[in-house]
Amino acid sequence: MRLLPGTDIIEIERVHRLIEGGEDAFLARWFTDAERAYCSGKAHPAAHYAARLAAKEAVAKAVRWQWTGPVPWRDIEVLHDEGGAPLVRLTGQVADWAATQSVTVVEISLSHSRQHATAVAIATQG
Repeated sequence: MRLLPGTDIIEIERVHRLIEGGEDAFLARWFTDAERAYCSGKAHPAAHYAARLAAKEAVAKAVRWQWTGPVPWRDIEVLHDEGGAPLVRLTGQVADWAATQSVTVVEISLSHSRQHATAVAIATQG
């Protein structure tokens, strides 16, 4: 068994500007309906979107995404378990890629301050 790490950090203000600028295309490209409903329902949506954006980037790094073309970001979905802990669900091309890499589990951790959101992903291979 091998552990494959990935991490990312995002400026919350950058995400806030995209949301406030009416960038529906940005939200639709990056986030599933469930993610959008969750983040939009929070007092500070940009912080929650930024944390999920960081998680998606961290997961792509952890699974060693190498297909040609852009990552299909909606194939990496950040949800929560019954206790509220973040979890990741891979679908579509990302799930297929992870399977070819013998990735069996991906765990994530999210955090944010007033200025930045960060995420760590650990993929288990083998």
